Amino acid sequence: MLFLALAVTCSLAIAVVFKIAERRDLDRTALLTVNYLAGAVLAIALQGVEPTGALSPGLVALGVGQGVLFIGGFWLFSRAIREAGMGLSAGVMRLSVVVPFLASWLVWGEVPTALQFVGLALAGAAFFLVARPAAEPPGKLGPPASDAPSGDPLHAVAEAPARTVGLLGLLFLAGGLVDVNMKVFRESFSVAAGGTTSIATFLIFVFGVAFLVGAVAVAWTGVRTGRWPSRAAWAWGVGLGIVNYYSAEFLLRALESLDGTVAFPANSVSIVFGAALIGRLVWGERLSQGNLVGLGLAAVALVLLAG
Repeated sequence: MLFLALAVTCSLAIAVVFKIAERRDLDRTALLTVNYLAGAVLAIALQGVEPTGALSPGLVALGVGQGVLFIGGFWLFSRAIREAGMGLSAGVMRLSVVVPFLASWLVWGEVPTALQFVGLALAGAAFFLVARPAAEPPGKLGPPASDAPSGDPLHAVAEAPARTVGLLGLLFLAGGLVDVNMKVFRESFSVAAGGTTSIATFLIFVFGVAFLVGAVAVAWTGVRTGRWPSRAAWAWGVGLGIVNYYSAEFLLRALESLDGTVAFPANSVSIVFGAALIGRLVWGERLSQGNLVGLGLAAVALVLLAG
C-alpha cells in the first residue's frame, strides 16, 4: 500500500504544480516542455535505454502521436485546472478511462461484464454532472475577470460555462486517447506481443517527442515575442517532470503486490477526492451539489469499470 500511496501523492502533486503555475502566471508550454525533458532524462538515468531493432513506421507514427497527445493533454489539464478547478479537472481525467474501455470492447472484443456496463452508464452521468462548474465569484472558479468576454454581462456568464464544458470534453477525449494508444502499443508492438520494444523504451521515445513539440512552440514564441522561459518555469518544470515520472513508477511498483482490480480504482478514486479536497482547503474552490454528486458517481463508476 505504501507505493500506491506514493503514486497518489505524486499524481496530486502534478495538479498542485499546475495550480501554483497558474497562480504565478508561468508559461504553460515552457513548463510542460521542461517537464518532459526532465522526465526523459530521469527515465534514461534510472532505467537506461534497452537495445531495440529498427522501429517500424507504424510504431514511429504511434510514438509521435502519443507524444503530441502527452503534451497536448497536459496543456488541457493545466488549462482546465485554471478554468474549472482541481477537483473537477481531476475527475474528468479519471473518467476518461471510459474511452479505452469502449475501445477494448469494440476493437479488441473484450466484452464487459454486467457491472462494467453499469459503471459505464454511471460514468456518463458523472461526466455531465462534473463538467458543469458551479457559478462562483471571480477568483473562486472559472476564468479570471481579465479573460471574460466584454459586452453583455449575461453573455459573459453563458460563455464561460460553455467554454469550460468544451475544455473538459477535450480533456476527457485526450486522456482517453492516451490510454487507447498505450493499448495499441501493448497489443501490437510490445515485447509481450512479439515486438522488440519495451514499454520503458517506448515511453522515453514518447517523452522525447513531447519535449521536441514543446521546444518548437517555446522557440517560436521566443523568437516572435522575445519571451523565453523564466527560471521559475525551469525550476517548476523540473519538479513536475520528477513527480510525473514517479507517479507512473510507483503505480507500477504497487501493481507488483496488489491486484489491478484493487490498485487502479483505489488510485483513481483517491486522486479524484484528494484533488477536490486540496482545491477546497488550499484554494477555496467550491463545488455545486451536482458536482459533488458527479464526483461520487465517478468514484463508484471507476470501481465498477475496474471489476
